[in-house]
Amino acid sequence: MWRDLIRKDRLRSILLLALYLALTLLAQNTLFARLRLWDVRVIVLPALMVAVGMFRGPIWGGVFGIFAGFFADMGYPETMMLFLFLLPLLGYVGGMLSEHLMNRGILPFLVLTLFALLITAFVQLFRLWVFHGTPLGPLLLTGLKQTAVSLPFAIPFYFISKAVNRRERAV
Repeated sequence: MWRDLIRKDRLRSILLLALYLALTLLAQNTLFARLRLWDVRVIVLPALMVAVGMFRGPIWGGVFGIFAGFFADMGYPETMMLFLFLLPLLGYVGGMLSEHLMNRGILPFLVLTLFALLITAFVQLFRLWVFHGTPLGPLLLTGLKQTAVSLPFAIPFYFISKAVNRRERAV
């Protein structure tokens, strides 16, 4: 019974995605955490979720998002489980839209990533706006700047995910 559940190709996909996540989290927590453009930091995790959901499907995107969210929240303790709930949703929705509504080209990827980054920015600023009484104007400006700064860094995730998916299908 266990032999049927653990297939060699599935195990290989899981290990490859784990390596992809580890390298992305390493870049997010070291390189991008120190890189400040327009007084905001780059965030690439939403782009990763959209890419995985787009090329692996909604189930893989959602499950991958749970693990990514768990480890991302460990790197950002102030988020209080924000990424644990947000990243699986982004991966799942990205996968559903690419399966049923959009093609898997770079333009739909960038549009989905733009919306994912805007949603992430809004969810990040919501707590500050509602619970801390921070004025909405500066928060929205910061969210828009974070989205604008992060979107160009999303482009490599499209090509990496596409190449990994093509290689997996060939094997």
